[in-house]
Amino acid sequence: MARGTHHLVGLGRKATTVATVTAMAAAGIVVATGTAAGAATSTATCVATHSPSKAELASTTGVTKNSVTVGNVSIITGPVPGLFQGAPYGADAYFAYINSKGGVNGRKLHLQSSDDAFSGTQNQAAVQSIVKNDFAEVGSFSLFDNYSCSTLAQNPAVPDVSASLDASTNALPNAFSPQPLAQGTSEAGYVYIKKHYPKVITHVANLVSNTDTALQQWAGQRHALEQLGYKFSYVRDVSPLESNFTTDVVNMRNKGVQMVLMTDGDWQIFAALQKEMAQQNYHPQIVYSAGPIYDGHYIPAAGGATTTNGTWLVQSQSLYLGQDAKKIPAVQTFDTWMAKTHPGFQSDLFTVYGWTSAQLFVQALQKAGKNPTRGSVLAQLKKITSFTASNLIAPSNPAKKIPANCVIFAQIKNGNFTRVAPTTGSSYDCQYPYSSIHGVLPKVNP
Repeated sequence: MARGTHHLVGLGRKATTVATVTAMAAAGIVVATGTAAGAATSTATCVATHSPSKAELASTTGVTKNSVTVGNVSIITGPVPGLFQGAPYGADAYFAYINSKGGVNGRKLHLQSSDDAFSGTQNQAAVQSIVKNDFAEVGSFSLFDNYSCSTLAQNPAVPDVSASLDASTNALPNAFSPQPLAQGTSEAGYVYIKKHYPKVITHVANLVSNTDTALQQWAGQRHALEQLGYKFSYVRDVSPLESNFTTDVVNMRNKGVQMVLMTDGDWQIFAALQKEMAQQNYHPQIVYSAGPIYDGHYIPAAGGATTTNGTWLVQSQSLYLGQDAKKIPAVQTFDTWMAKTHPGFQSDLFTVYGWTSAQLFVQALQKAGKNPTRGSVLAQLKKITSFTASNLIAPSNPAKKIPANCVIFAQIKNGNFTRVAPTTGSSYDCQYPYSSIHGVLPKVNP
């Protein structure tokens, strides 16, 4: 799916008997497992039932002289409490930031946050309420958005500006994601490793979360990497609940593995794996992640600096937890307003999705003029072919649903995530394309 080389940021085992959710941001992937898997991997499809009428496009539902109200539907309660709380918090924080500057064309922005409580029927009901009462859907994140796809299909003038897990929802003409989904990966990091460490790429290992979405994404990644000359000596599908990787480390060593990928699972799995590698005194030349290890808990959980130093992180988001604040002003803005609006909350990938979705919506709303309609906002969204959220994320193409090919390079140094490149000029390396299972996609450069 990001959603390209989107990154993977694991949520942890808040309720391991129910679900583990991994967001693959640098690889642009989201993995749902356990009870939740059926929601995100539903094979049901939906398509727009009709072209929006003039009356539908002219709708100003949710707009008053002084305000614009939009809706958000995310998993907040249920068997995994707080699962995607970051999504509405991120959208709310961005709106607070914009409102502090006077709003949009004199109107303040308001977010109506709904909790689908881990229920597909509640998700659908909440989106139906948005269609009836609010101007648009913004910043939602759920494992059950496939349930509300039909509602959005039947109301094609209602903008949905969210990072959706559901392929059918993403395909709707009124759906726009700040980081569109695709089955593949950016070539940039892998080309770099091939160039500088040519011997390691023929002895690669990967552990893949044993879920439909992860396996589908891995198929796209493997295709892209094999086209670059990578060869896999050891690959195993693992349960997201596994914590003992002793046998895997023995097998990797016996098969001569020199590069270990840490992309297609959650950070807890990879922390346990990296800790086990250190305990067995096994040190492959390259340990590489397209995003899931980028979490404040990862380094101590994996054994600290001694164990993790040198690990590569290549992703299509900035180091938004603060490390890039001096280089990218948007990171400072993001961190500042999250602290102001939701003090004590630890931002994650889903917070970034909420924030960037809100920014994408605001960009279109500003361009729609002083008298916005649903139709005029949709028209502006269809013109946004390069979006970076002020460099908080790598450029993607929401209008054409093309993921980011640009990345940043970081490593764990002295026990901290540290940017390696680019260090000057552009915030992202955009030399190489995004490669999907269907071939190379057009670049989305700044």
